[in-house]
Amino acid sequence: MSQTKVARTIYINSGQVEALKKLSDKTKVPQAVYVREALDMLLDKYSEQLKFESRDSFKERELRKDFGL
Repeated sequence: MSQTKVARTIYINSGQVEALKKLSDKTKVPQAVYVREALDMLLDKYSEQLKFESRDSFKERELRKDFGL
């Protein structure tokens, strides 16, 4: 099951844009996939501040939600 994606506008510096484009061009992985992966890593890093009920990572919780577990 794929989770619904919501469009967001973000501003990043030109160096980040170029590096992301080069990485995407080289690997053939869409830039959006890398941005979502980075956001997952950030949310996991700061999960304590979000006061999650369990110590599971944000990504693990999202996967369980996607699969109805």
